Amino acid sequence: MKRQRGLVLLPVTLAMALVAVVAYGMTRDGAMNASAVDAQFDTERARYLAEAGVNLVKWRNQQLGCGSALGFLRPVTDVEGGTITANTADVISKKKGLSMTLTATTARGAASKVVIDDAHAVPVYDFSKKTEVTVAGQSGSDTYIHIDTAVSSSAKLLEVTDGKAHGLIKFGLNGIDKAVLLGHADLLLYQTDSKSTQPVSLAIHRLTREFGPLTTWYLGWTNAGGDYVQEAAAVIPITGNGQYTADVAGLVAGWIATPPNNFGMLLKPNGLNEAHFSSFEASSNPPRLFLRYYPLCK
Repeated sequence: MKRQRGLVLLPVTLAMALVAVVAYGMTRDGAMNASAVDAQFDTERARYLAEAGVNLVKWRNQQLGCGSALGFLRPVTDVEGGTITANTADVISKKKGLSMTLTATTARGAASKVVIDDAHAVPVYDFSKKTEVTVAGQSGSDTYIHIDTAVSSSAKLLEVTDGKAHGLIKFGLNGIDKAVLLGHADLLLYQTDSKSTQPVSLAIHRLTREFGPLTTWYLGWTNAGGDYVQEAAAVIPITGNGQYTADVAGLVAGWIATPPNNFGMLLKPNGLNEAHFSSFEASSNPPRLFLRYYPLCK
């Protein structure tokens, strides 16, 4: 009987030993995976610290202004989670932008190096030389396209009707240095009359193709009604006649940086019916862009 009990217990003992081996392996793998994840996290922390160091250098020099001596980090700067090491000799004149070499090291020893050469220097802007300008029809053009009729490019009103008529406006931005920092860009439109019922809105879209005097709803486009970026740059709730303002800084900044991409904007209505907005040819309240921008340090 004792021998039989021993034979019965042998498989149990072997099973328990196997479970112990598996458990050890799982624990070891888990520890190794946790260690790998921890190391990856520390590497990412070092990268973000280095990027923060670049922004810190830019912020400090921006605060000091264009006419000041070049400001930089101390050779070794303590920050939350580690240190940033830099050499002041790696920074050039503010007039040419900031080039630098930074090395961020975490408290656990992971390191990340950022090198910004002269060709990719971080710009510094002169906030003491704010420029504000209102752009209207100078060097610009506007019209509207209608699904049923051809439209004169000299119309004094721009009609927008949901699914039937879209407004087209292009502002000339010649003379604005493409290196400026755009701080503000407001589009001003004036609705004169409408047959719409509430609620309605007007979406501003970036055009991707040039329009001209012969452009119609169908002619001059790949898609009927106009070729434009589907995501609106701004949406204006329309509540009645009067002036409306939309923030189009993202749109205008792209045109200033890359002038050949300035094909203008499309006014796409949502619920609007025979709504009319003043055009460049109107005697009052034409479309306008109010801009505020800052030049580079010189």
